[in-house]
Amino acid sequence: MKDPCDHYTYDLIGGTQKKPGRKPLGERAMTVAERKRRSRELRRNRLQELSVTVELSRDAQKSLDKMIEWWGVSKKEAINRALTIACQSQTGRTGTLFGFDPPPQPAAKPPRRKPQP
Repeated sequence: MKDPCDHYTYDLIGGTQKKPGRKPLGERAMTVAERKRRSRELRRNRLQELSVTVELSRDAQKSLDKMIEWWGVSKKEAINRALTIACQSQTGRTGTLFGFDPPPQPAAKPPRRKPQP
């Protein structure tokens, strides 16, 4: 028998059914607009964590402008390519400091012999 003053214990026999779906984050379910606004804000925050701001010397800026002109890409793509190329060109100890594993070299093919008549 349940105590009439107990409003915290769940009644196992005559309890209410749970609503289907996820529980709301606040007191009520979010509207579509609120859910989309939250999604955009979370995405913006994730992208800001990935972004980097740097100051370049004049020489580095000139080099970046030349790379953009040569490759015909955006600044972002030029910087990505330059960093990838620089990392791939490192050999020996410096390359291993950053955990860079160079791509495997193709196996040399044995020389072909002409059949003897």
